[in-house]
Amino acid sequence: MMEAALRQSAEGVIVADREGRFVFWNAAAERIIGKGPLAIAPEEWSSVYGCFLVDAVTPYPPEQLPLARGIRGERVREEDVFIRGPHAPEGTWITVNGGPLHGRDGVVIGGVVVFRDVTATRQASELLRQLSKAIEKTTDAVFITDASSVIEYVNPAFETTTGYSRDEAVGRPASILKSGWQERGFYQELWTSILSGRVHSATLVNRRKDGNLFHAEQTITPVRDEAGTITKFVAVMRDVTELKRAQERDVEMRLARTVQQKLYPTRAPALAGFDLAGATFPADQTCGDYYDFLPMPDGRLGIAVGDVSGHGFAAALLMAETRAYLRSLVRATTDLSEILGALNAFLLEDTEDHRFVTLVLALLDPARRTLLYASAGHIHGYVQDGSGATRHVLASTGPPLGLFGDATFPPGGELSLAGGDVLLLLTDGVTEAQSRAGELFDADRVLRCVSEARGDDAARIVRWLYAAVSAFTRGEAQRDDITTVVCRVLP
Repeated sequence: MMEAALRQSAEGVIVADREGRFVFWNAAAERIIGKGPLAIAPEEWSSVYGCFLVDAVTPYPPEQLPLARGIRGERVREEDVFIRGPHAPEGTWITVNGGPLHGRDGVVIGGVVVFRDVTATRQASELLRQLSKAIEKTTDAVFITDASSVIEYVNPAFETTTGYSRDEAVGRPASILKSGWQERGFYQELWTSILSGRVHSATLVNRRKDGNLFHAEQTITPVRDEAGTITKFVAVMRDVTELKRAQERDVEMRLARTVQQKLYPTRAPALAGFDLAGATFPADQTCGDYYDFLPMPDGRLGIAVGDVSGHGFAAALLMAETRAYLRSLVRATTDLSEILGALNAFLLEDTEDHRFVTLVLALLDPARRTLLYASAGHIHGYVQDGSGATRHVLASTGPPLGLFGDATFPPGGELSLAGGDVLLLLTDGVTEAQSRAGELFDADRVLRCVSEARGDDAARIVRWLYAAVSAFTRGEAQRDDITTVVCRVLP
């Protein structure tokens, strides 16, 4: 009866006499090890049956095998052995118990081992170990509660996100995170969902230990026991406060860009004998560059190109303010010095110490074909003749706006224009564009590009110059806003 029971056992059983001859080997042992009893010496057991130490690489020393130790009178408890053979190329883990067999007179007559396949258990344990390690290392806050929502475990990210240490959180209800900002019925819907066994995901507002609120993407998963009863809830929580702020800022910036684009001229004015075009290419969603066409009371056309220090949202606000002031001033006077002086006074009151505006304002007289300008610290403008040679350089005539209360802005001399001439006004985002090697695009390249394209219309020259800058930087991120205004004098 004993032998029949051992043969039917789900655990492997092997018995050997004192000389190492196998006298019993049940079916479970053959299934687990992949071979039955063979007439081999104990010294061959390890190599023939594919026995390895726990590193799964080093062959098990034959004399240290549990059965060999049992024959020598030792007892073995829960010894791990790795078996690899043709039946299991990936290997099998077994846990072995064994010891000596004694005769009626108490003398050791052999040894016996009993073992079981623990491969699945070890794999599950290893998976659990890796999962636990991942949970401990993840940047998402993870906490586990019982069925009553009392916290039983939190990971380090939970401590970082909420401000509650593990000792402070465990044993307390998950409602310590409740902010009171959720809509009525939110938690009722949550509990209805998870108690029915469904996973509940939502973005909600939680409260940290210090009282500050944070937005969290949270998923709660019910865990059932073998009987199907929900015993725990696993919650994974990600702080998305900065992400939501960034999304809100992005919406605001896109709205600001839409508004700002409406501040630029929709098209250049039609002016007999002249072909005009302008464009701004922002480095960010909004920018501090400015250009405008300003009809004057005496029939002349004002052309303005400005550049607020820096770029982005703050620069865009100052650009809009500068535009509003300038448009108001040109309705009252055509005196360039007076216009820029008044604009400087306005900006002195409104700008911060580190903010300023450079601006060139030119008056184009279509009847006399002349140009008068004044420049508040702006980079050079140019007039090229029909051959592409530079006829005039429009240098700065005063300091930038918004810096000095006693600044003056005298106009430059009146310039005569002839058919084929090209007036070019731009911002330093063009000349200071850098190649990957750090080389500047500079004014010489600008003038060559405009000279090469002088046979095209003004709009194409503007696009050609921007394309040349883009090719020069070779995909490098645009560092500054770019603005160009071109005026061709027709024959």
